[in-house]
Amino acid sequence: MNTNWEAIEKEFADLLIAGGAQPALDRTRELLAAGVSPLDFFQLGITPAMVEVGQQFETLDIFLPEMVVAAEIVKRINDEILQPALAAAGGAATQSLGKVALASVQGDLHDIGKNMVALMLKVNGFDVVDLGTNVPPAEIVERALQEKVDIIGLSSLLTTCLPYMKDTVDYLKARGLRDKYAVIVGGAAPTEAFARSIGADAQGHSAAEAVRICRDLVQSRARA
Repeated sequence: MNTNWEAIEKEFADLLIAGGAQPALDRTRELLAAGVSPLDFFQLGITPAMVEVGQQFETLDIFLPEMVVAAEIVKRINDEILQPALAAAGGAATQSLGKVALASVQGDLHDIGKNMVALMLKVNGFDVVDLGTNVPPAEIVERALQEKVDIIGLSSLLTTCLPYMKDTVDYLKARGLRDKYAVIVGGAAPTEAFARSIGADAQGHSAAEAVRICRDLVQSRARA
C-alpha cells in the first residue's frame, strides 16, 4: 500500500504527546488492519515519532512526565501489537540494533540525562544495560564484558568527574579491549574536544542525538 509515513509520524508524535495510550493503540491496530507492515510501522512510523517527541523535550516544549508517558505508550504498542503481529505472521521479532551499556561515571549521582538516553535507545530498537550511577571504570568495563555490549555510554553532569571518563577509556586500552567497544560520552560536562582528547568515539548533547550516534557507530563498525 502507498503509505504517507510523514503524516503517520506527525500523527503519532501528537498522540504520544497527548499522553492517552488507547487512541495510539487503536490507531496502530487500524493501520496494521489496513495492510501496513508491523516492521515498517516500527521503523518508519513510531520510531521517527518518538525522536520528534525527544526533540520537543530537549527544546522544553514538553517536560519529563510527558516524555516518560510517551515512552511507555510506545512500549505498549510494541509489546501488545507489533510483536504479536510479527509472531502471527511467522516473522522474527524486531531485531535489536545493538546493545549499549550506560553509566554515570564514578563520583556522579545524577541520572536524569542517562535515563532519558536509555528510554530513547530502547524505543528505537537498542538493548540497554543501565549500570546506574557512581560506577567505577573497572566495573564499567567488567559489566560491558559480561553483558557482551557493542557500545559503552558514559555520562557526567560534573566536570570534576571527567577524569573517570578518561580512566575508563584508559582501562579499556590497558586490558587490550579498546577496539572491542565504541565509547560515547555525554551529559553537561564533556565537550567534543574533551571526547577527542580521551579517545572516545563520539560525544552527544541530547537523547535524540545519542540515538543517531549509536546507529551510526553500529553501522560503521558493521562495515569495518
